[in-house]
Amino acid sequence: MDIVKNPTKKPFYRRYWYVPLLAVVLATTAVFAEKYRNVTFLVSRDSLLIDGVSAGDLSVSVRGYGQLVASDVYWIGAETEGTVARVPVRPGDFVEKGDVLVELINPQLQQQLKDAELEFAARKADLRANEVLRESQLLDLKTDAANAEIDHQTAKMDLDAKTELVSQGLEIISRLDYERTQLAVQKYLQRWEMQQQRVVKSEESMLATAEAERARLAQTENDLQKVRDQVTNLQVRAGFEGIVQEMKLELGQQIARGDNITRIARPDQLVAEVQIQELQVNDIQLGMSALVDTRTNEIPGVVSRIDPTVVDGSVLVEIELMGKLPPEVRPDLNIEANISVAHVADTLSVRRPVFARPNSAATVYKLNPQGDIAERVAVQYGQASTNYIEVLEGLDVNDRIVVSDPSAFSTHDRILIR
Repeated sequence: MDIVKNPTKKPFYRRYWYVPLLAVVLATTAVFAEKYRNVTFLVSRDSLLIDGVSAGDLSVSVRGYGQLVASDVYWIGAETEGTVARVPVRPGDFVEKGDVLVELINPQLQQQLKDAELEFAARKADLRANEVLRESQLLDLKTDAANAEIDHQTAKMDLDAKTELVSQGLEIISRLDYERTQLAVQKYLQRWEMQQQRVVKSEESMLATAEAERARLAQTENDLQKVRDQVTNLQVRAGFEGIVQEMKLELGQQIARGDNITRIARPDQLVAEVQIQELQVNDIQLGMSALVDTRTNEIPGVVSRIDPTVVDGSVLVEIELMGKLPPEVRPDLNIEANISVAHVADTLSVRRPVFARPNSAATVYKLNPQGDIAERVAVQYGQASTNYIEVLEGLDVNDRIVVSDPSAFSTHDRILIR
């Protein structure tokens, strides 16, 4: 016979043990659902650059990259034509005044020098010979003039004696002889005067002829000196000390007069030329202080020139270097420069996000306190430096935002960070 057994009734907490667990699961699910509501994109934390908002002073600066260049660069040109025979210097070499930069050869010019020297020597000898001849001719004329003077004095003495006899009434001298003596005195006087005039004219002619010959000799000497200078200029020398900037000549290359040989820069007269983005250059003014970084030293300077033209979205800004230059500086040295634009006291700032522009409204991804969710929020930027930007609205101190490129998730309002 079967015995009917009545089952023992379980306590309530045993029969519904799963209810608290289910409640916890539902509550946790609700919390997670609320937290991750509208999360539509997952991004790796390692791919993000995150920075926090801080309070304090903000130094507004603009960064640019460029090179040190010589403020005075001198081109050295060929003053005579020739063929390159030797190039003793290379770019980067320091040269003193008078150092040979390039040696040229020109056989035709050497022959012209020999011909010019012979021509000058011949003209010089001709000038001396002509001077001797003219002096001899002048001496003959002066001799003739002296003889004419003697003849005149002799005739006059004879006339004076006869005149005294005639005045005494003596008839020793005939009237005809007396008159002949008078005519002789006049004749010798005229001859003497004419000889004196010939001497004067001869001296004037001799001076004019000698002056003309000396002028022709000077022209010949000048032509000779030109050829000598051209031969001397076959050795192209530095006119001052400096650093050779370029030297592209090859042995055997033909050089024409006026061709550029090289350019030399003064190492003690350098300026920094940096490229600044067009959007940032509007904040820069002449006289603003700057700091030029040569990777080993920092050199203070001031903005001395702003190029008015824009090339490839950048503007050239020139910085005058101040104080004694470090020994490593040289032309064409790559440098980085920070130009101080403004100083903002007691403000909020954050590392400058990608695409952030000064004095503009934008959106950024702000992280929650746990740092696992970033939500898009609107912000208002103020002034900006190269690395940091002022935050006027939308963020508070210690808020953290994504400052790296958000292009991969820019269409999502909330993202999950793992």
